Amino acid sequence: MVRPMADYQKIIELRPEMSEFFANRRKIGLRGDVLTYWPNTRTDSFTTDDAGFRHSTLKGETLSLADCVSRDRYGIALGASNLFGFGVAGNENCLPSLLAERFGFAFANAAMPGANSRNLHSLLVGLIAGARHRPAVVILSNGGDLAGFCESSLADPIFGSPNRIQLKSIRASGASANPEKNFPSLLAFSAMWTSAIAQLCRAKGVPFVLLHQSTFFEKKRPTDIELNCRLGEVSHPSQELQFANHRSFNERFYAKRTAFAESKGIAIAGAATDDIGFIDEFHCDKDGFRTVAQAVGDKIESLLDSEPAGEKVKEPAAAPAG
Repeated sequence: MVRPMADYQKIIELRPEMSEFFANRRKIGLRGDVLTYWPNTRTDSFTTDDAGFRHSTLKGETLSLADCVSRDRYGIALGASNLFGFGVAGNENCLPSLLAERFGFAFANAAMPGANSRNLHSLLVGLIAGARHRPAVVILSNGGDLAGFCESSLADPIFGSPNRIQLKSIRASGASANPEKNFPSLLAFSAMWTSAIAQLCRAKGVPFVLLHQSTFFEKKRPTDIELNCRLGEVSHPSQELQFANHRSFNERFYAKRTAFAESKGIAIAGAATDDIGFIDEFHCDKDGFRTVAQAVGDKIESLLDSEPAGEKVKEPAAAPAG
């Protein structure tokens, strides 16, 4: 359920593969109280597994989330549509696949539309509980915490902001909210569930990286293609408040999150916003993913290198010849 934001007619003209993502924007389902991508989607640009997670790749092999976590060595990348790779053609061009290419083991693309830290924590608990081996590394992209708040101006310190299905009912009721008043609740929510994910990883001895992947709204020097696609310009009445909230709260949110991560000893990695190309306001392009993957990969490498030898997740032993 990706609503039109930028000039998608121009975006599709310049990036034809976007038509397939845009055609599937309404194919959003529910798993309990969270949103999910439609299962078993097959297009030339992307595919999903039978649980609605986008496939990742490793050495030419297409892998479902279940395929990844069944392996002896694997990573998990948690996030929302930005991690899913909305608009990026080729499963091999998304962050989990790029990291798999670098490190030589599978990374699961565990992204759900509009996901926040609370439901990603639940997902991670379930994945670890059902896996034969603990992951080699976990990555969290939790910009969905901020995105849900900016759409609704609402946040609960424990449960977060309403998802997009819930938001329909709120808008239909005509209710309004004060974003400035509710912003501290968003910060409390995001800090608590980010900390819960970090604590889970520490308890399991798993390196954890918080991904700093920002949005077009923090960009100081837009590219020509971003300007031509009218990124950041309102094209629907609901975006008046949404975009205003992003411009008002993004810098504060990311600054507080960075300070929190540093205070808790949580590794954080990401490229400078001006070094990332954006397809629309919230989703980076293929080259942007490679830029982010380089920064995140460098952080992962430093964490894996710093692990005590006895604690490292080792590659499975090769089978005897013959």
